[in-house]
Amino acid sequence: MCPNCILNQAPLDAGLFVAFGVCAVFFVVGIIAMWWAFGNGEFEDLEGSKFDMLDDGEDTSASERAKALVERARAAAALKSQS
Repeated sequence: MCPNCILNQAPLDAGLFVAFGVCAVFFVVGIIAMWWAFGNGEFEDLEGSKFDMLDDGEDTSASERAKALVERARAAAALKSQS
């Protein structure tokens, strides 16, 4: 307990209600934000963001080569796992 609460003999009831209320508001806002993100397709292309950092806007060959290499590696791994 805080020293001020002990010295003033203040009950914790009001503080707990406020703290849980604030936590509930943040929780609801987080749930709404996740719902909005899934609804707008923010999580559709998780792999694309790591290739976008290679793209400088002028020459996209580096990111295109990286994507092609990853796709080839995935295809090879899929063929290896099938046999």
